[in-house]
Amino acid sequence: MKNNLLPLGTRDEFGVRSEEKQRIIGVIQRHFNNLGFARISTPIIEKQAVFQPYQLVNSKMYRLLDQEGDTIVLRPDLTLPIARFLSSTSIPLPQKFCYVGDIFRLSRSLSGSYNQLTQAGIELVGYQSTKAELECLINIYDLSQEILDEQITIELGYADFAKIFLDIFTTDVDLRRQIAQALFDKKITEYERLISSFEDQRLYPLLKKWPRLFGEPDVIFQELNQYELPESVTLRLKKIKEIVLLVRQVLPKQQLAIDLSSRAPQQYYTGLTFRGFAKSGEDYIFSGGRYDNLLANFQAQNEPAVGMGIDIDLLTDLCVKKFNRIPKTLVFSSIKNWSKAQALVKKLPNATLSLSNTKVEAVKEAQKLQAKLIDIEEDEDEFENSSN
Repeated sequence: MKNNLLPLGTRDEFGVRSEEKQRIIGVIQRHFNNLGFARISTPIIEKQAVFQPYQLVNSKMYRLLDQEGDTIVLRPDLTLPIARFLSSTSIPLPQKFCYVGDIFRLSRSLSGSYNQLTQAGIELVGYQSTKAELECLINIYDLSQEILDEQITIELGYADFAKIFLDIFTTDVDLRRQIAQALFDKKITEYERLISSFEDQRLYPLLKKWPRLFGEPDVIFQELNQYELPESVTLRLKKIKEIVLLVRQVLPKQQLAIDLSSRAPQQYYTGLTFRGFAKSGEDYIFSGGRYDNLLANFQAQNEPAVGMGIDIDLLTDLCVKKFNRIPKTLVFSSIKNWSKAQALVKKLPNATLSLSNTKVEAVKEAQKLQAKLIDIEEDEDEFENSSN
């Protein structure tokens, strides 16, 4: 049997996982349709030039040549193609878009990550108001409640906070890059070595604490209030405080955190950033932020914008884990009682009809599926209890 026909980083999906994934996509599409978002689909392949201005985070691209000799790629991102679309059309703005599609990113060898991912999201283009960020965060809350029935923690940051903060200490661009890289990679020993030359500067104590500037908003703000910070930093903190207050007013039950020591989800973000994660998950399910300069790479006129991506595969993994905790039930019956068996399957969670001809075959089928077997004829009492 050949086991090398599937390309690295891809997978087949079937059964419960495939069903859950389609259910989640359906929920998300209905949710955004009900809110009046315009659905948009872009091609799986794009010209490399669409992504050229940006070094996308964790993104190496699949490349190939078209018949005209241009380099085209399997899209590694869904926001940039939408920006390309807007630059070539006369769609009136402001406008709210929603999408679902696959993206392709070459992961590191042996990393265990998949190269083909399914993503949903929204792009709010033409909106300068903080209400755009707030709408994204409200959608994170609503969708997590509907799909996961689990509290999501929303982590807030600012796209260029690292650059602005390090500008206080040095004009050496290369040194700033090295310090930021060590910070983002959580290489604390390397980070402390790189900042040691700033020990005599007034804000060095805060610089040393920077890798630990993560947690509940009031705690972080209280820590920062101890220092006299330049206006460039306080302006960014003011935007974060503003969204914290808004979320607490509109979503008092939403858990918030601040992380000033992490990299922005993508390089094209320019303002407030946010990520959402579940305690039971392994990575961020939701991520996004403001990207006011993105359209400038495609057209003369710029537009303010906020976007949010949703990792459908991570959501699916979480839902499948919960679904698999429900024992599978196999319902067997004769043709005479087939309608009763169908009725029972509809009432029981994670149940299916046995298509075996005999009870003996049904028992073997249940053993293979690791399922509980219910025989309509023999388990009349259990059937009656389930029907009631």
